[in-house]
Amino acid sequence: KGLKHVLRVIREALYYKPEGKGTNIAQALEYLNKVSRRRAIVFLISDFFDRAFHKALAVANKKHDVIAVTITDPREITLPNLGIIHLQDPETGMQFAIDSSDPGLRRRYGREALSRVKQRERLFDSLNIDTVDVYTDKSYIKELIKFFKAREKRLA
Repeated sequence: KGLKHVLRVIREALYYKPEGKGTNIAQALEYLNKVSRRRAIVFLISDFFDRAFHKALAVANKKHDVIAVTITDPREITLPNLGIIHLQDPETGMQFAIDSSDPGLRRRYGREALSRVKQRERLFDSLNIDTVDVYTDKSYIKELIKFFKAREKRLA
């Protein structure tokens, strides 16, 4: 029953439509630290495309058991070859066009994406934060069940 409840809460968080724009992980963690007096298991669900949240994450992880759930669209890792595409940054509203058929652009995009992933992994490892990677083109349920089973074994 506990796992079903957790999956329901995570599903609701994944399908939540935010009212504002922008990501501010530090602000969310600072709020958590102010309002939560007792130690808790905290699921931090984000794409982690944010800056300057490392200190707040370290503080929150000392007080709580933080589990980072990273949401990734595969197109954030590998730029598809679609020719000229028009994009809009959902957080800033800025619009721009790129030529995705340019192999050099796709290589740079892939290298930068891999660098972001590695940097995020190093951060979580350095803070001893458990992680779950969820992809938008796959069911998240299998990944969460696998995570909880592995965590249960490790903590037993």
